[in-house]
Amino acid sequence: MYNTDLTPEINPNPTHKMKVHGNFPFEDEVKLDMAVLYITTNPVCDKNNWLAGIRFPQRFMKSFPASVKDGGFESDIYLDSYSSGFCKWQAYGTYILLQGTQDDVVGADTPVGVIAHETFKDQGKTLDVECFRRKQFLWKGLPKEERYTEYYCRYLGEISRPIPDSGAKPKANISSLQKEVEINFIDKGWKE
Repeated sequence: MYNTDLTPEINPNPTHKMKVHGNFPFEDEVKLDMAVLYITTNPVCDKNNWLAGIRFPQRFMKSFPASVKDGGFESDIYLDSYSSGFCKWQAYGTYILLQGTQDDVVGADTPVGVIAHETFKDQGKTLDVECFRRKQFLWKGLPKEERYTEYYCRYLGEISRPIPDSGAKPKANISSLQKEVEINFIDKGWKE
């Protein structure tokens, strides 16, 4: 049986670049990065849940820095950051990674895209993402009560989560053939 604990091998010369860009009106509140979720497509490399008889592809996420300036952002992601290898690693989903710039602000990982390795009818559409700010509590009502601010974003579309654990195939909204993807951030109470 193949050793499924191995991480994917880094591709020393990635060339499959995709530009991700759009508006980002939250420049002062959070740091933004993009990420790509890679999964194995060779069933031999799947993780097994022996009790349930279910197999799951292995996953690995790689982040890519985004430059934020004047209400917009831009990031170059590489869909071939890892060599395909025996496990046939393949880019599967894109994420927004947010990190607060203040100590009491918590960021989030938000799935925004499922990548199809083929063309499809609606490819190239702008991806709309709503963002919220909410106060959260730990130990609410107790003497050691802690409060923090959480930023939360969600993709407005049909993809649900770009993680292939449910057995259902999520609807793709990005084609690997695209050269660029536009994300439209919508303020839904982020700025107070």
